[in-house]
Amino acid sequence: MRLSREPAAFSAVAAAGSDLGVRAGNVLARIEWPGKPGVAAPVPPLTAEEQQRFDAGREVYRNTCQTCHQPDGRGQDRLAPSLIGSTLALAAPGIPARVLLNGKEGPIGLMPPVGSVLSDDQIAAVLTYIRREWGQTATAVNPADVKTLRAQTATRTRPWTHDELMAMVKSVQ
Repeated sequence: MRLSREPAAFSAVAAAGSDLGVRAGNVLARIEWPGKPGVAAPVPPLTAEEQQRFDAGREVYRNTCQTCHQPDGRGQDRLAPSLIGSTLALAAPGIPARVLLNGKEGPIGLMPPVGSVLSDDQIAAVLTYIRREWGQTATAVNPADVKTLRAQTATRTRPWTHDELMAMVKSVQ
């Protein structure tokens, strides 16, 4: 979560060191604000075009993804993983695009492929939304990159495995 300024009263409680202070400190660790020590430079805002893509992605998410991944992106036990802080969702854009295009088999279950029902623009939009919503700071996804990836993976007939995708994540790090 990002705030526009430090929550001073909350920080004072955390500094007190009591049991409540420890709990307040744990909450503060999950919050960012300008000037907070140890926080990376501010995330550049989306361009006007990327913002339009983000807004369109919100609708795709509501209509296609929300049932399993929930409105807050936290997923459901044994059905859909959380998208918040997800290594795969926040990896290089081609990795989550592969999941949407061809699906994914993994430890939680099967993510069905949606590449046959979503356009390149819709895939780029929903990934831009997922990668920038809920305090996440990953880059926007370009529809042209999705189009290229769709062509490159057109002959794939089965979902990606978790291990295949994680190997891709490690190779681009």
